[in-house]
Amino acid sequence: MPLPHLNPSDLDALGITTQAACDAVETVIRAADAGRAASAPKSMLTRPDGRYMMATMATLDAPPLLVVKTMLQNPAGPAEGHRYIDGIVTVLDAASGRPLALVDGPWLTAHRTAAVSGVAARRLAPPDARILTILGAGVQAASHLAAMAALFPLREVRIVGRTPGNAARLAVTARALGLSASILPDPQEAIEGADIVVSAMSRDTAPTARIDPRWLAPGSFAALPDLGHHWMRAHLGALAPLIVDDTAQEQAQPEPSRLVPDPGPTGDLSDLVRGRIDTGAPDRASGLVFRGHATGDLALAWLVLQRAGLCG
Repeated sequence: MPLPHLNPSDLDALGITTQAACDAVETVIRAADAGRAASAPKSMLTRPDGRYMMATMATLDAPPLLVVKTMLQNPAGPAEGHRYIDGIVTVLDAASGRPLALVDGPWLTAHRTAAVSGVAARRLAPPDARILTILGAGVQAASHLAAMAALFPLREVRIVGRTPGNAARLAVTARALGLSASILPDPQEAIEGADIVVSAMSRDTAPTARIDPRWLAPGSFAALPDLGHHWMRAHLGALAPLIVDDTAQEQAQPEPSRLVPDPGPTGDLSDLVRGRIDTGAPDRASGLVFRGHATGDLALAWLVLQRAGLCG
C-alpha cells in the first residue's frame, strides 16, 4: 500500500482550527511533562551561501508515534523555481518503526508555529486585544494573522513588510477577515500601542538588530517566532514574563546562540501551560521568543493523522 503523502491542499481539507491546533500543542506539552512524550533538541546547519538546514525529532507513547521533520531554507530558492522553505515531516509507528505518513513540511511548520504563539497568547495577551502588528509578510505572517484573528476580537492589523507585494496580499487577507489593515514603513510606529505583536521576519532580511522591545505597550504581548534576530537582545529584559519554547533546548545551545541573554528567560512554554509562571504584570509587556521545538511538530502531526484517519 502506498505511503500517504499529505500535501497542502490535503491538509487544508482537514479543517484544523486554531483552537484545535493550540489544544493539541498543550496536550503534547502535558504529555511530555508527565513523561509520556519526549523530544531531542533542534539540530541546525548553515552553509556559506546562506542555506539554513534543520531537523527535529519527538515521540509520543500512546499512540506510539515518532515524528521527524527535516527542513531547508534557501534564499536563492525562489530564483531557481523552488520554495524559499521546503521540507518533509516523516511519521513512524514508534513501536514497530513502520512509516505511517509523509506530511508537507512548510504547511505543518506554519500551523505549528502559529499554534505555539497562540498557546502563549491565550495566557499572556489582553483577552480583548484589538490591534495586531505583524513584522514580516510571508508564510508565518499569514499563519499568525489567521491564528490571532481566530483567538481574539481583533479590529486592526498593522503590517511592516520588506516586499510590497507580500505586504499588500497580507492586507487583502486581513480585510477579508473583516479587519482594517495598513502597511507601515516604520516598525516603531507599527508596534507602539499594539496589543499583540508578531515578529516573523526571515533570517536574511536585516543584518543588525533594530527592533526595541521598549516600544511595546504595557500589558501587550509579543511573539517572536523568528528567534528575535531583529530585536535588541540587550533590552529583552523589558519583557516580563519572557519565555522560550523549551528551556532544555536553550541550555543545550552555546551561550552566544541562546535567545535570551543572562539572567535568561522567566521559563518556558511548559511552565506557562502548567501554571508555574506568574502572568500578572499589567505594567509590563510579555513575550515568547522561540526557535521551534519538536513537541509542536509532534502535536500537529498527531492531529493531522487523527483527522486523516491514519492513527487513533
